[in-house]
Amino acid sequence: MDFEKLTRNEVLRVQRYIPGKPVEELQRERGLAEVVKLASNENPYGPGQGVLKVLEEGIGHLNRYPDDSAYYLHRNLARYLEVSERRIFIGNGSVEILYFLATLFVEQGDNLVYAMPSFVIYDIVSKLSLGEGIVVPTDDEFRHDLGRMREAVNERTKLVFICNPNNPTGTYNSESELREFMESIPENVLVVVDEAYYEYVQAPDYPQTIEWLDRYPNLILLRTFSKIHSLAGLRIGYSISHPELVGLLERVRPPFNVNSLSQMAADASLKEIDHLRMVARENSLGRNYITKKLTNLGCRVLPSQTNFVMAFLPLDAKVAYEKLLDMGVIVRPMGNFGTDMNAIRISIGLEEENNRLVHAVEDLLKNNN
Repeated sequence: MDFEKLTRNEVLRVQRYIPGKPVEELQRERGLAEVVKLASNENPYGPGQGVLKVLEEGIGHLNRYPDDSAYYLHRNLARYLEVSERRIFIGNGSVEILYFLATLFVEQGDNLVYAMPSFVIYDIVSKLSLGEGIVVPTDDEFRHDLGRMREAVNERTKLVFICNPNNPTGTYNSESELREFMESIPENVLVVVDEAYYEYVQAPDYPQTIEWLDRYPNLILLRTFSKIHSLAGLRIGYSISHPELVGLLERVRPPFNVNSLSQMAADASLKEIDHLRMVARENSLGRNYITKKLTNLGCRVLPSQTNFVMAFLPLDAKVAYEKLLDMGVIVRPMGNFGTDMNAIRISIGLEEENNRLVHAVEDLLKNNN
């Protein structure tokens, strides 16, 4: 049977998402005992002790369905963010919410505007929707070119995706830049600002967008527990937006979309303030270390406000990626992001992992000369 003939054309346009190579897979492929994975922007420190404790307690209740309303997490997250509970929507990762938004709003003939390179899921969501994706290249500094994105918005635009800070570049747009963009956008165009790396940002001019929600009812903020909260394996994220939009999202949300362990872990992580501060501090130290060392080796490293850096090595990135795999170091080549950029993305790891990455790149460049 030819299943492709039965398949929607929108689905056939999509290339499967390629995650970072798993540690176990590389160990099997190349017979390596020790492997360092710095490919998927994961938090190397793991969740706080309070999170681990509630997970142990929750395992004994897996025979029960989770709280469909995520009552306690809604309540405590609203207090944590200092917003109304009616503004919060909990998703099975913030990615799920992106799919919901396209389902809710994008009809035949509509379009979605987003940057490239940026989070690849925007492109996948766009292709799966009934609309057309309008891709705007980033500027010379690999930041969202908000001026060109505004020019791309037209009377058929339903959604604009802005990743700030941007993945995979680590760059960001300032408060004044994003404010000017929001002021120029019609109210019937929904602007989704993806702030997955919000807690890592140190730039003083980074926008505090929660304070903008009353001013811009068409603004939707996405955040996640996958990054600084170390809950990537439990898949839980959320949006902050106008209450009416939350009501619409609830219409397309499947029952029990967020499991009980995810809800408990996220709720507990909100109390792990000291742990989260430690993670942010150590990430900054590691990011500065990798940036300095690779720059000294002749690599261009983009300034980053995230838990990763994007680096341009003085050799072919695909070759570098494969040779680093041979040395037991997994990074992320930019070809997986739908670009031909000669660059790799490197997640910030533990001190010993960062050291191993630097030494591996040093050996790689030395042997390449």
